Amino acid sequence: MIYLAILAIGLLVGIGWMRATKRARSEWLRQLNLVGRWERAPGSGNGVARSITFKGALARGEYLAKEGDAEERGTWRLQGHTLTLEPEQGQPAAFDLRLFASGKIGLDGPGRERETYLRASDNVIRLRARR
Repeated sequence: MIYLAILAIGLLVGIGWMRATKRARSEWLRQLNLVGRWERAPGSGNGVARSITFKGALARGEYLAKEGDAEERGTWRLQGHTLTLEPEQGQPAAFDLRLFASGKIGLDGPGRERETYLRASDNVIRLRARR
């Protein structure tokens, strides 16, 4: 009887922990808000202008990276703090992704060592819906 009570308590704690983890992950993805255009911050990288545009869902989709006149297209996915870019031409590359502040991220990995990106502003003004 006591074993069933311990098992039930353990099961409830496990379910609670899984829900809290999932909720925290969803909140982090919403705060990150990766979908959109990001430009390399001044003073970050090799000086050549670079931008990355992410399209899709909160944790996966397609991307377009531009550096000077060169373009790279492919798919992206985010697992934990690892951003994987899979170009149409070439090998996938994994990057450590850090959220510094709203609209400011850091990437660290092959070809993008310790680069900082800022969300590019757009000219879309979001209006509140009438109720």
